[in-house]
Amino acid sequence: MQKKSPMPLSATVFQQGRRIRFLWLAAPVVLAPALLAESAWPQGSPFREMLEFAGTVLILICIGGRCWASLYVGGRKNRELVTTGPYAYTRNPLYFFSALGLAGVGLTFGSLILSAVLFVFTCLVFTYVATREATALDAIFGEAYRRYRRSVPAFFPRLRRDDDDVLGPSPVTFDAVALKRTAIDGSYFLAAILAVELLGWFQSAGLVTPIFRLF
Repeated sequence: MQKKSPMPLSATVFQQGRRIRFLWLAAPVVLAPALLAESAWPQGSPFREMLEFAGTVLILICIGGRCWASLYVGGRKNRELVTTGPYAYTRNPLYFFSALGLAGVGLTFGSLILSAVLFVFTCLVFTYVATREATALDAIFGEAYRRYRRSVPAFFPRLRRDDDDVLGPSPVTFDAVALKRTAIDGSYFLAAILAVELLGWFQSAGLVTPIFRLF
């Protein structure tokens, strides 16, 4: 069920683009220490392989989940209150799946610590962003949004919908531009896998000398 906005949306109400760009600019700062680190588990060891596989799975879930969300929100974000599809389980599926993707990047490095740091960092940034957005959505959609907020968690998704759920059916719409943009964003996560592999090659070739290990 998508509810029309009762008022025009000011261009200054939402600044998601700036906030997301801030995340991508800040993430390398968090990742920088990893350039001087290596995994505590040697390459090829069973546990290291398991971590890398789990990280790849999380990244694929991230990309698939973000595309799933874009099929529902399409070009309607900030203009209609979308409450179906992944938005019936979490109010911010794009943010949740992005956090999973960055946690996956840490695992592909072979580090539980780096994965946890990236996940927590992303959650903190997106929690701040979502809180600001929730205030604006409340002002725009009023009681409809407050009813939605009472039913659906802000970040971590609920596992099932209630029998008396106020949310409606789940129509799917297709916005080629939004889906393309989401797919391009997802390619950054795949590029992170390549970056981790390149770092490992540089370390093996002696071009980068790690000075500590990350578990």
